[in-house]
Amino acid sequence: MEGDSIQVDVPAGQARRARRVITQALEAWNMPHLTRGAVMVGHELVANALRHGLPPAVLRLLRRGETVVIEVGDCSEQVPRIAEIDNLTSTSGRGMQIVDTIALAWGVRPHQGGKTVWAEIAPKVSY
Repeated sequence: MEGDSIQVDVPAGQARRARRVITQALEAWNMPHLTRGAVMVGHELVANALRHGLPPAVLRLLRRGETVVIEVGDCSEQVPRIAEIDNLTSTSGRGMQIVDTIALAWGVRPHQGGKTVWAEIAPKVSY
């Protein structure tokens, strides 16, 4: 994993692969302090892309100084949203809430034939 970016296709049923790729990239970039948050966010974005889009999902990681940008592309134009959960025992629908809580920022870039959902992961700033 050389350079400041990595891109891999993640086939259907392989969302866990994203965890391994993210962990390896952050180790190679000497950014292990971001691993937990990046893995949680990356896995959620890939799982959403595989569940709601057309596989494969495309996972791209970009190192920008002390920040890691996680991008996940898929072939669906459906934009993710933060769901309102009305049942405390619900086992789904919390993925984008996790992303919104952990990521410094996140958003969606529509493109021909689909979209890319991105999230920035950075060290927490203390005041």
